[in-house]
Amino acid sequence: AMIFNNVNGHPDDRVLIGLLSSRARVGRMLGCEPDRLGHLLGECAGRPLEPVVKEGPAPCQEVVHRAEEEDFDLFRLIPAPTNTPDDAGPYITFGMCYASHPDTGRGDVTIHRLCIQGKDELSIFFTPGARHIGAMAEQLGQRLPISISIGVDPAIEVTSCFEPPTTPLGFNELSIAGALREKPVELCPCLTIPEKAIANAEYVI
Repeated sequence: AMIFNNVNGHPDDRVLIGLLSSRARVGRMLGCEPDRLGHLLGECAGRPLEPVVKEGPAPCQEVVHRAEEEDFDLFRLIPAPTNTPDDAGPYITFGMCYASHPDTGRGDVTIHRLCIQGKDELSIFFTPGARHIGAMAEQLGQRLPISISIGVDPAIEVTSCFEPPTTPLGFNELSIAGALREKPVELCPCLTIPEKAIANAEYVI
């Protein structure tokens, strides 16, 4: 794990990478012996604790920037690194993408890399059928409003990686994070789209 304290173009920001790259470190963060992590996560998947919606102002909404503002620019607002010369641009590597099925209202979270393509545009690479939100959008055949939460509890980052058959389509992985912390993950209504975001995230798009 490394932290960068001097980031070009972002004098007030720091960037942490590799936080979850060590099983021993993840075990310490989740209060578990490293060799029992898989068992603990499996147990939590078997006793999910559903997220709750937080009413009123959320920590992630203390500062708001709107895309219609003249100086809005994702390149300036988010200290996303361009990791290699072959990357298409700066990447958000731990974006928690949250969407809900329009008919059932059932929420789902998956983790994705997101490339900043322009001052108000991001791209996400979907492997057909490989991730819950991509599969949902494929099935619906329509535009799917999503929120992107960055800088969240490591319990959410770890459990958002769950996929079938452990968690079938429609299973909200935030409920595993809730069981892991023995406290429901708090969501908040988004300000500009009919969706919810992780209330305690550092950034929400």
